[in-house]
Amino acid sequence: MLKINYQEENIVVDRCPLFLSWSVDYRQTSFTLSVLKDEAVIYTTSRADNATTLHLDSFALACNTQYAIEIFVYGEGDNYTSMKKMFSTSNFGQFTGCWISGDKKASDDGYYLENRNTIIRKTFDIVDDIAMACMSIVGLGFYKLYINGSEITGNELNTDWTNYNKTVYYDTYDVSSLLRQGTNNVTIELGNGWFNPAPLKLFGKYNLRDVLSVGDPQVIADLVIKGTTGEFTISTDESWEFCEGAYIFNNIYLGERVDFRLFRGSNTSDIINPVWKKVLMSHGPKGEFVSSFIPKIKQATTVDSAHIYVVDENELIIDFGKIVAGFINLMMTASENQQVLLTYSEAVYENYTLNSDSTLAGFVGKEVAPGVIIDGGPEAPHRAEQQDTLICRSGVNHFVNQFTYHSFRYVSISGINLDQLNHICAVSVHTDLAECGGFRCSDPYLNQLVDIARETKLNNVHSVLSDCARERFSYGGDIVALAKSQVYQFDSATIYEKTLVDFINDIRPNGGVPETAPFMGIKTNGTGGDAGPLGWQLVLPYLIHIHYQHYGNVKLVYEMLPYLERQLAHLERLNLDELSACCLGDWGSRDVNTENYKSGSPALHFTSICFYYYHIMLLVKLFRTINLKEKADFYSNKENEIRNEILTRYRNEDGSFADKSQTSYVFAIYFTLADDIPAALTSLRNLIAADNDNIKCGIFGQSFLYEICRQYDQDDVIVKWLSADEGFKGMLNGESMTLKEFFGDNKNGSCNHAMFSSYSSWMYQGLGGISVTDDAVGSDVISINPCFIDSIEFVDCWHQTIRGRIDCNWHRNGNGIELVIKIPYNLKKCTLTIAKAYTVLGELPASMKCDSFNQYFDITNAGEIKILLTRSLH
Repeated sequence: MLKINYQEENIVVDRCPLFLSWSVDYRQTSFTLSVLKDEAVIYTTSRADNATTLHLDSFALACNTQYAIEIFVYGEGDNYTSMKKMFSTSNFGQFTGCWISGDKKASDDGYYLENRNTIIRKTFDIVDDIAMACMSIVGLGFYKLYINGSEITGNELNTDWTNYNKTVYYDTYDVSSLLRQGTNNVTIELGNGWFNPAPLKLFGKYNLRDVLSVGDPQVIADLVIKGTTGEFTISTDESWEFCEGAYIFNNIYLGERVDFRLFRGSNTSDIINPVWKKVLMSHGPKGEFVSSFIPKIKQATTVDSAHIYVVDENELIIDFGKIVAGFINLMMTASENQQVLLTYSEAVYENYTLNSDSTLAGFVGKEVAPGVIIDGGPEAPHRAEQQDTLICRSGVNHFVNQFTYHSFRYVSISGINLDQLNHICAVSVHTDLAECGGFRCSDPYLNQLVDIARETKLNNVHSVLSDCARERFSYGGDIVALAKSQVYQFDSATIYEKTLVDFINDIRPNGGVPETAPFMGIKTNGTGGDAGPLGWQLVLPYLIHIHYQHYGNVKLVYEMLPYLERQLAHLERLNLDELSACCLGDWGSRDVNTENYKSGSPALHFTSICFYYYHIMLLVKLFRTINLKEKADFYSNKENEIRNEILTRYRNEDGSFADKSQTSYVFAIYFTLADDIPAALTSLRNLIAADNDNIKCGIFGQSFLYEICRQYDQDDVIVKWLSADEGFKGMLNGESMTLKEFFGDNKNGSCNHAMFSSYSSWMYQGLGGISVTDDAVGSDVISINPCFIDSIEFVDCWHQTIRGRIDCNWHRNGNGIELVIKIPYNLKKCTLTIAKAYTVLGELPASMKCDSFNQYFDITNAGEIKILLTRSLH
């Protein structure tokens, strides 16, 4: 396995350094690496060690060129492997083309009225034989690209969303096979996406048009064609043409209105009787062009209807049996001018009518308190529901969403009867993150919980790690709470790097980090100047730490540290009394004061200062990572000062902290503030047991608690909690395949929200026993320490790191527990921990050490291990 910039295929690079990683199934002693251009070696390097990651920046790249990396890896004896990976370069963001658009002018006025989308085209001739052709393009907000009638790649909801005034991500495609000698045509269909949002006042106050980088849907592109006699470029300029498309309305929240009478077949870009006009030259956003490097949004799985409820001759309600975030795929027979309305919801009322409250964009139209209904502003719909309107042609009409996605289990179809419905299915659509872990055990319910966590996470990643369909924003706090579980389930190297860039792009002028990125105005209990609350600002230092720990890119650490110091300087302008109120605390806790949810989280002031403390702790760790001892020592002194302040302010006489809530105990233990950890654990266990094994912590407390219980062998607490009737069982109610936003009363919550899915990290690290240690660099230090819960008969667990795949499988038999471990070679260290309650039978190195409870074995470079564990007599 060889990866370039964490990618294995369709690799496009626009700058050095390149980050390479590879793995082999033997102990590496040396490697030789070459970079090839046109089969000629332009750079080579060799090393005699077992390093399996490398930064390459000692050669220059040419634009629009194909390269190859070839590596020869040598081991002891005859062990030898060669690996080769191709990559190509783009135009390096140096477009010769200009931004072009139709004649629509983005504005608040009339946004909700008929406003057809734009289609742009260029027809040109090629006389030469085509050796290679590539196209670099940005289409804002979303675009579909066709060459000679064939759609390119099948990506959905493209371009990647960010602050377009800071960064504009462009795509590069190899289109050699789609061009031909003679006449050719390039067609680009544009949708509004995030670049032309509605003037909808989310939560009654946030108009995205006032905050985001917005404008007319537009495109910039270069098509570079290399022929046998030379090279030429076709770029967007005033010679291109545009016409109006078939979408008379499209919005990322509110849906689409499509007129089937305007186009042929199923291709909405194939307009009947188009009126072509010269394009307008546009200015475009101000951001730097950067080649897109995250996986693209794709159509994933399809879900057939589970039940069709016929309301009457003019309405159907389709139940898909589970919540899907994505598209509807609908085929129906209709008459000319027949109008069909699709309304989507995650829930229904007892009488089977749609309950769309959980997906109303920004609560617009929802009664959030008696007599208080959120108003969306002038001309906005009364209820900001997810809806599609289809104006049909006579015959078969086939509709699949293109410029929006919906979160739904139910869809009401008004305007047709059952006989007219030919086919319908839901299509899951999300960023195509590769899974990097798997978990199965003997308990079907735990397996289901892992699947539900995976599905809910995927439902909410569409080029940003968002919260839910009601908002679709990337909240820093949610990302922090889910980071550990995310990296064990999905390869998150590139999406995390983009997330860091998103937050850097929107750092406030005072140095504070926003609550969401892209920043859209929310700053609840922030630290001033539009900066977010402390726990949400943690996203910057924490994600850098997680990225380095799992993916090992030290250059990213160097790039980010100046922003972290600037952020801390901003926080230090406030005293501790002020900082203690600058957070939402342990969000989602069931111990919250419901009369003041913004400031009613348990132990709010204590947890807020703990978050501040954590900022400094992480900064110390990162400076030690890059061996800047002076700075590390400087911030370490600050760390000690804040620790002492926390102890003085919040430690009670009995050794507990703050309000003695579950959250307060979790924070005190997690940050090792408690003098007597065993006593604090006992108090915490007693609190949870008194609450019928329910963990009442919010998103941070639960995430930290899974770590605590694994670290201190309290796994039985988690087993009881996951099975508690008032916990996830009550939330899921025996049928849901996605998590809700809140436990208990979810009246104002989403039914498709991943913020409480951090438990899956415990499945991998606790029951599965696979952990990348906190001091690892690019997953080079591994701990194997499976938890053998009496009620579990077997566990099969695996995790793919950049160093290779790790497997830890155990099952009970008549003699004991059979444990099979497979680890990649060339790790820095791998330690197996076995409780002293077990006798180990089988071939293992002698134990490195023992303590009162465990025995430890160094299994670095052991490859595969099979042992039997039997209960010790003593």
